[in-house]
Amino acid sequence: FRYIYILYFMLYQDFINNTLPYNYFDIIKTNSNGTCCYDSLLKLLKFYNQVKPNLNTKVLQAQAIKWVNINRNLYLPNFSLTLEDLVLYTHNFDDFDDYIDTYKIYSGKPTTNTPDRWGGVPEIIAISNLYNINVNVYSGESYNKKLNKIIKGTIINNKPRKDFRFKLIMTTLREESNNTINILWTKTNKFSHFDALIN
Repeated sequence: FRYIYILYFMLYQDFINNTLPYNYFDIIKTNSNGTCCYDSLLKLLKFYNQVKPNLNTKVLQAQAIKWVNINRNLYLPNFSLTLEDLVLYTHNFDDFDDYIDTYKIYSGKPTTNTPDRWGGVPEIIAISNLYNINVNVYSGESYNKKLNKIIKGTIINNKPRKDFRFKLIMTTLREESNNTINILWTKTNKFSHFDALIN
């Protein structure tokens, strides 16, 4: 019994040591129309005065896709992939040019004629490079003490429950920049979503 308790304590303590408490960030709600990645980044770029106030998500997406296209052969050591390979893997395309043709169209909810064009890791990397900022992506986790395991954290009305913890899942690690912005990625059975985070 003592061994089980020590193991539980170590697992729980490791979870606490590698996450941030529920009140570390305020969650700033973003669009739920398919542009949440760009909207979360744009809200923070504006909040920290990194862009002109009139910049919108349509322009930000266009800038990101152009940067991805120009830098498609860039090797990403964190992923052991080229940017092109990361794009194909992330967005489930067989051909990079199909991705560019599809993503030239502004993001939004998919229709029969236009597939989903949501932003993800490749576009976050692009915006990080374009604006010389670090981008940290967090998810939400909780620790279920009865089951002795990590579970998905719960957010109700844009507020995390007290057992919610922020877990860093990705960073762009732009070492030459002192500017860092933080976003939250949540996933449900139906969709994924990004929100902005402010300390």
